[in-house]
Amino acid sequence: MMIEIKFKIFNSYIEDDDDLKGEYGYFQLYVDDKTYGEYRDDIELDILSMNIYDWFSNFVQAFILLKNNSIVYISDVETSEVWIKMITDEENIQISEVYADKPEGSYSVETDINLDEKNKIWEKTVKVQDFQKELVLKGEQYLSELKKLNSRTNEYIQKLETQLKEIK
Repeated sequence: MMIEIKFKIFNSYIEDDDDLKGEYGYFQLYVDDKTYGEYRDDIELDILSMNIYDWFSNFVQAFILLKNNSIVYISDVETSEVWIKMITDEENIQISEVYADKPEGSYSVETDINLDEKNKIWEKTVKVQDFQKELVLKGEQYLSELKKLNSRTNEYIQKLETQLKEIK
């Protein structure tokens, strides 16, 4: 079972007054033959852009939470009903894309939430260590890109750096 994270920062959308330059672009999770998110080499389509920073931060936070929780949900903040559900048994992580209403006041990463899952789009299982290795590798590549575009004292960079150190 293969897992891969792809991302691409939209350079054409970087503004001087952005709190975090390089925050938006493409982010895609590949798990075997299933994908979540969007990635294209040839073009930067704003309508398909997502917050890359939030996705990395949320996946790292979810990975940390999986140490003490068997189920973690990541909300796709761009859509009203989509969640990435992660279940672990310490050796494997089952990752699925599910549809469920988002309860009022829910956060982007949840552990103690009772979702009424309406539909499961796909479900795949990967080794915990493969997921961790890919998340650290691509997270550090993304962090490196952010450091080229922003001040190293940027609070977002420092937060992601701290999170990545925690899962290494």
